[in-house]
Amino acid sequence: MEKDSVYLVWTNKENKKSYKVAKLYKENEKFYFKYILENVKEAEKDGFTLLVAFQSVNATYENPQLFAVFSARLPEPTRPEIKEILETYGMTEYDEFELLKRSGAKLPTDNYEFVK
Repeated sequence: MEKDSVYLVWTNKENKKSYKVAKLYKENEKFYFKYILENVKEAEKDGFTLLVAFQSVNATYENPQLFAVFSARLPEPTRPEIKEILETYGMTEYDEFELLKRSGAKLPTDNYEFVK
C-alpha cells in the first residue's frame, strides 16, 4: 500500500528556485516528517535553513497527529466560512491532512508550500 504523502517545497524568494526539501506522510494512523537529504544540501547552498521544529536533517519525526507547525497553517474547523473553504478544495468534511494536501497550506508570510 502506498503512503499517503505530500512534499514540503521551499522557494528562494529572490531567484524563485524551488526545492522539495522534505516529505510529510501518513502511515498506520501516524504522521511522519523526513528531510530529503540531497535536496536539502542543494537548497542550503541557496539559503534554506532547517525548520525550527525539525532540527535534525537525518531524523524521521513521528507524531500521532498532524505536526502543530503544519496544522497551524490551516483554517480552523470552527471558522464560520469553513464550509465554503472546504468546497473550494472539493471537500465535504474537514480533514487536516487532506486540506493540507489540496490547498498547499501556503502562507503569504513565508516561502513554503506543500505539493503532491
